[in-house]
Amino acid sequence: MTNQPQNVFIVEDEVVVAFEMSDLLEDIGFNVVGPSIHLEDAKEKARDGDIDIAFLDVNLGRNKTSKPVADILRERGIPFVFITAYDADQISFLGPDDRVVKKPVSSQKLIETLRRVYPSLETE
Repeated sequence: MTNQPQNVFIVEDEVVVAFEMSDLLEDIGFNVVGPSIHLEDAKEKARDGDIDIAFLDVNLGRNKTSKPVADILRERGIPFVFITAYDADQISFLGPDDRVVKKPVSSQKLIETLRRVYPSLETE
């Protein structure tokens, strides 16, 4: 058993962005859970999925946010990172230890973020 993250959960309502992130993560050796583009699907996967880390878009459209998903992951002890175009101080439900990555998210930014959460991470 390794402490390397294998399963990355993506919650992103912009389909193109979700699939770009999925492709990138798969290219460097991760399994992608999702991506979930709807809140209900995301909550279900957050409750039941085999997840090592998650990337959560803050705003899921139609006045919905990923806060319920973050709450479930927090309860399960699964690390997550919010991805957003907002500044951290514009996110009302941000916890003191929550990580935020600004959009647009480049492949380099994704990898750097994964390495911050998992300092021993090895990527190609």
